[in-house]
Amino acid sequence: MKYILTVLYLICTTGGMTFMKLGGDSLSLSFKNGITFKIGFVTFLGFFLYLISFLLWQRMIIKYDLSILVPVVTGIVQVLVLIISHFVFKESLNIVSLIGVALIIIGIVVLAFGTK
Repeated sequence: MKYILTVLYLICTTGGMTFMKLGGDSLSLSFKNGITFKIGFVTFLGFFLYLISFLLWQRMIIKYDLSILVPVVTGIVQVLVLIISHFVFKESLNIVSLIGVALIIIGIVVLAFGTK
């Protein structure tokens, strides 16, 4: 169950960020003639996924070892976001970001397997 929650969290949090960026600046709030709130579908989907990821995160930090969960999951999110940014948004990768990813992966491996 732990791994299922973690994978769902990773999908929702990275999907949420991706769809919010894809949705661009479609969120608007107006106070003319009362309060109006408009949001594009893609941005809404991003907010929805991010909300689900928050609820999953809340459940995960209650059930599992916080000192392992937070660094491992946060590191994986960082790596996934870097990969998504490169392939979906055509953002450039440089040597510093690749070294950072390598260090994150090494840290995840040390934390995940060093505690067993």
